[in-house]
Amino acid sequence: MVKALFDTCILIDYLNGIEDAKHEFQLYEDKAISVITWMEVMVGTTEETEALTKQWLESAFMVIGVNQRVSEAAVTYRKEKRVKLPDAIIYSSSKCSDRLLVTRNTKDFKGDDPMVRVPYEIKPHIQ
Repeated sequence: MVKALFDTCILIDYLNGIEDAKHEFQLYEDKAISVITWMEVMVGTTEETEALTKQWLESAFMVIGVNQRVSEAAVTYRKEKRVKLPDAIIYSSSKCSDRLLVTRNTKDFKGDDPMVRVPYEIKPHIQ
């Protein structure tokens, strides 16, 4: 069984009703998020949605905190790849917990990495 760690963009897509994100969640029984993703999603809640969103996050996902191992891996990854620290922590959280990182952030995470899955892209609307 493949264990997955979902990046923030996939959770936001799910909350916005994107079918590809909903489908992606169904593929994995063992789902996790980084505490960074938990914070990024919670910051976007309103007073009306905060409690329900928190309940969903904590019941649907294992929340992986930042320990010394994740911290050291994030520092190394950030130095090597020159990504923002939150992205380095998310990547390192997946790596240190032996999970596939599910994201559509191809700027910071390359699809040719065997530990990264980019399941779909969202095309921008041209008006």
